[in-house]
Amino acid sequence: MLQIILVYIIIISAVAYTIYAVIKNINKKETSACGDCNGCDIKKEITKNIANRASKDPATCGCEHKS
Repeated sequence: MLQIILVYIIIISAVAYTIYAVIKNINKKETSACGDCNGCDIKKEITKNIANRASKDPATCGCEHKS
């Protein structure tokens, strides 16, 4: 009986750690596509596109031109 309880504890711990790792990984990826990379061109392109994103204000048509 003790062996079965230990097996269940190990399985529950493994599942809990897997869920924790997946959630941590998903949350980390949301901030940047490149993670901790400071010099890649993809990260620069993404940040440029975020800065140039059109306004979501319903009073505008989304065609704002930035100078």
